[in-house]
This record gives sequence, C-alpha cells and structure tokens, in this order.
Amino acid sequence: MPAPRGDPPIDEPDWLVACLCAQWCTVCRGWQPEFARLAAQCAGLLPRARWLWVDVEAQADALGDFEPGDFPVLAVQHGADLLYCSALPQQPARWQRLIASLAEAHAGHPPRRAQPERAPDLDLRRLHDDTPSAA
Repeated sequence: MPAPRGDPPIDEPDWLVACLCAQWCTVCRGWQPEFARLAAQCAGLLPRARWLWVDVEAQADALGDFEPGDFPVLAVQHGADLLYCSALPQQPARWQRLIASLAEAHAGHPPRRAQPERAPDLDLRRLHDDTPSAA
C-alpha cells in the first residue's frame, strides 16, 4: 500500500548533512577524510541521516543562486527545512557539537530556516554525493 500523501518516501532520510566544497580547494580535499569520520561518529545522533560531500562547481545547477563565500560549508537540513548553512573552520569537534545541538533543538522545537538571506532556495535534497571513489 503506498504511503499517504504528504509523508516522505520510506527511503528518504530524515536528515541531510552536507559539506559544500570545491574540488580545486586543497583545504577541502584535506578535510574530506575527516568529514567521513565525522559522519561515522555522528551516526548515533542522526541515525537516519544522509551525508553528502558536494563539489559546488559540479552541482552548480542544483545549488541555484547559492554561492559560498568561503569553504568548507556545513549545511544541515531536516526534511524540507534548512537548519544551518555556513562556512566553519575544519575542527571536527566543533562540527560535531553544532550537529548535536541542531538535533537536540529540533527534537524540542519546530525547525526554522537558516540564513534565508544567504540561502533562500538551497535544498539539499537536490544534491548528490561527490565523495571520490577509493582507487
């Protein structure tokens, strides 16, 4: 029996956590393995999350008018609600604390859109994972 209208598809994640970077950026390329470790460490915080490594140039069409001022950018979305989108220093503990605080705040409060003036149409559901394959 199909899901009632308005319900997300069963395979759609509750959370999307994306690192928006550029392939040409050496800082971003160096951060990618740490972001992968962060995803593994946060599995208990956001068990139904999809983690995305996004090359902003490869996915420029899907990003629309959003253009990061700096890299790397952490973007966190729950359902259709963008909760956070901003550049952060490459400090795993800081990213983990922020993700944990968003998960905790969302559990107790209705979501709010983050920085609508900078990312009015950003929807992480339009993006795909650009994680480089291990050779």
